Order: sequence, then structure tokens, then C-alpha cells
Amino acid sequence: MSRRLLYICPEYPPSRATGAIRAARFAAHLPAHGWAPVILTLRDGTPEVLTGAPAPEAAATAPVRRVPLPLDPEPNVDPPFHSEWLPFGEALAQVPRMIRAGHAAIRAHAPDAIMVNAPPNAFCLAAGRLARAHGLPLVIDHRDPWMPCDQRGPRRPVWTRALEGPAERRLMRQAAAVILNTERARDAYRAWYPELSPARFHAIRNAISGAIFASPPMAPFPVFTLLYPGSFGPYVSATPIVELARELARRGLGPDRVRLVLTAQPRGGPDPDEPAAQLIRVIDRIPQAGMGALMQSADMLLAVSQRSTLRLPLKTFDILQSSRPVILFEQVPNPELQALYAAAGAGEVLRADEIARAADIVEQTMAHGRQPDRPRNPDALAPLRIEAATERLAAILDGIV
Repeated sequence: MSRRLLYICPEYPPSRATGAIRAARFAAHLPAHGWAPVILTLRDGTPEVLTGAPAPEAAATAPVRRVPLPLDPEPNVDPPFHSEWLPFGEALAQVPRMIRAGHAAIRAHAPDAIMVNAPPNAFCLAAGRLARAHGLPLVIDHRDPWMPCDQRGPRRPVWTRALEGPAERRLMRQAAAVILNTERARDAYRAWYPELSPARFHAIRNAISGAIFASPPMAPFPVFTLLYPGSFGPYVSATPIVELARELARRGLGPDRVRLVLTAQPRGGPDPDEPAAQLIRVIDRIPQAGMGALMQSADMLLAVSQRSTLRLPLKTFDILQSSRPVILFEQVPNPELQALYAAAGAGEVLRADEIARAADIVEQTMAHGRQPDRPRNPDALAPLRIEAATERLAAILDGIV
């Protein structure tokens, strides 16, 4: 007989946010391990409970079209130092409604445990309140670290830290298990909360899923193409990608020989009248189910790490299961990320300022034409698959009920 899990997921399909993808993948595979998820999510700002067959990870799609968009570089502006000025963020306003909806869901479905997918971290408060009120074990799935965060933590003003710090400590003491997205984040939490048993903290990374290959194959691009299949933001800089385009243009390579295809507008240039701008093509966002076909159609893949040693973006795992060679630019050295790339045999890991070396690799590869697929090491990928990740999650749930 299946046990039930109240799974609080502020983001859930049809949302395409990273948190929605992680939640949907777990929800799709948990029933095979004896856990039936009851999803409590937000739709247009209103709490909603989803039961029955979980949403598929990514719906199969028709052939994906690569729709070009005008190059419209966004300013490369870092977030203000006090961008974390509002304690618990704007999501705090939704917490009372989520608590009321949670009480109703618990009365209707009698779950055996509660798990919350965070951030937004405010919803951990709702999960903690519901777990206390109904005497249920609580699991916190921290996709991103909260107080020990090396990216956002230094930007939090004193009043935010004064309120959020004690709140997270209370939640850590209450939780039966805390899941972090990387091994380094797990270790950071064990060091941040030394009074708690290290066994309370677990690492389950974002996982790879064959669902990204649900669309039919796409034809290769007509010219040698470097594909950046991610997004840019305050913590993922477009600078290495833009500078690579400039370096290739300085070497006399034009759009008839090489293209950089991006799935997001680059922040911080190049200007439309620069030669590098002629090499860059931005395409419309690709559905998750078509990402595999898009990556396979490129000659090489480009990636940029976050400015953190505690995070591994979801896109990392999409790229790892592609068989195209990769150049990864690291904004800060991340041993865990380096180890994953090395074990999988994915490609080159460079510092963000090693632009000339990246251009050398591109030119050397171009000289031999389109390279054959480079299958990743299956032994390295096996523990990264969503099936293996969900098995570990189910074991954690089994251990607390």
C-alpha cells in the first residue's frame, strides 16, 4: 500500500522554472517506490492541490523549430548589494494561504509526511507550521542553500539575516531530513549547524532525465555552431560567451564559418555594430522535451557555471547527458563540478578568463569538421539519473516514517 507525501511545490508544471522540473521529476518516479505525492502548488498565485497520476516530466512535442530572435543584449548589471533586503522575500505574502490550503489537503488526503521544495524559502515556514500542527515528519528539499549561501548570503543586510537566520535554525531542528542539491552544500550545512547530527543532511543533486530527448532529432546547423543552451542572470554572466565571440571575430571568423547560438539574450553586449554580433544568434526558448535534440544538432556546447561552489545548475545535467563536446567556463573554481565533467568525459573546463584557449579549442575542432558524438561514461552517469535520485529520496522518506 502506497504512503502519501504532501509535496509543497511553489513551482510546478506548466511552470518551466528549475524548481518545477525537479519537483515534477520526483513526483513522476516516487510512486514506483511506494510513495504517492499530493502536490500543493500555486497557480496564478492561488494554492492548488494536484492528486492522481503525476504530471509527466516533459510532454512529448512535435519537431522543435529554432526560431531566431533579434539580438537585444541586456545590460550586465549585478544585483544591488542589498537585493535581499526583504526578509523571506515577496513569497511571504502567500504563506497564510498556503497554510490554509495545506490544512485542507492534510484533512482530505491524510499524508504520512510533508516535503517542501524551496526556494522560495518562505514556504518552508508554511511546511514547518503544517508539520507541527499535524504531527507529521518534515523534509526540506533545499535546491539552493539558504543561510550558508555563498552567492546571496553576503548580500543580505543585517535585518534580513537577523530574521531569517533563527527561522532556518528552528526549521533545521524540526526537520527529520534536509536535502541539499550538492555534496558541498550538504557539507556546508553540517558545518553551519554543528549541534545537529550530520546524518540529518543529505545530498541529492538535480538529475539527468531522458525526457529531454522526447522530441524527434533535428538536422545539424548549416555552419559550425557553438550552442549555449542556458540562461543568463545576476549570477551567471554572459561575459565569457560574448568575449569568445569577440575573440573568434578578431581571428577573422565570420558568420559563414561559425555561429554562437544562445537560448537567452546575452547580458552586457556585444553592441549590434560589433563584428562579434554577427556571430551570435539568439533563438526562442526551447521546450524541455526538445532540449536534447537541440543540443545534438550543435557542433559544440558552451556552459557557464554559477558564482558559487555550492550550486550545480539543472542545465549541467542536461549537458552531461548530451554526446556533444563541451567547453565549460567556471566563474569560480568548483571541484564538485570539475569532478562530474571529468568522470563523464564531457569536455574542457576552463577559467572564465581563458578566452584565447577556448578559441584555440574551437578552431582546432573546426579544422576537422563536425566531430562524431562523444558518448559520456555510462558508469559516471548512472548515479546521476532521476531514477537513482528518486530511489535515494524514497529511502530517506522510508527512514523517517
